[in-house]
Amino acid sequence: MDFSRLDRNRVLLGALGGGVLVFSLLFLPWYSLSHNPARDGGEGFICGTDDYSCTGFETFPILRWLLLAGALAPLILAWIIVRGHQLSWAPGEMTMVVGFAAITLIGYNGLIDKPGTGTAEIGISLRYGYWLALLAAIAIAATGFLRAQVGQKRERKAPGTV
Repeated sequence: MDFSRLDRNRVLLGALGGGVLVFSLLFLPWYSLSHNPARDGGEGFICGTDDYSCTGFETFPILRWLLLAGALAPLILAWIIVRGHQLSWAPGEMTMVVGFAAITLIGYNGLIDKPGTGTAEIGISLRYGYWLALLAAIAIAATGFLRAQVGQKRERKAPGTV
């Protein structure tokens, strides 16, 4: 284990991105409701509480686990670098892909298709936890991108050759 291989700034950026993503997903409000869905017959009920705001963890039953796993990507990257594992790709590329996937999933579920059904979508607005999660996913992708740029020179080959 050689900790001198790690760049302190990239590790800090990745750990901060992963930590903020987890904190935002679990504790900060992502969506706010203009009315109480439980009182209005349940239409537009997007999270498991009777509150007027919902966290990302309360809102998405499957996406929550994907984002939690994605928040671990910078730590896994640091482990690979410290241990000196030989990979068939540049270290950081998979972290970058995971970060881009998180950006896409978070962006889609807030900017393109907000949770809720029918007319209830009109009463749903984005809160600061959503934007922090999106920023954290960008930080994870940036960590992978910056690490993939370091070190390895890959030989370019013509398409279709081995």
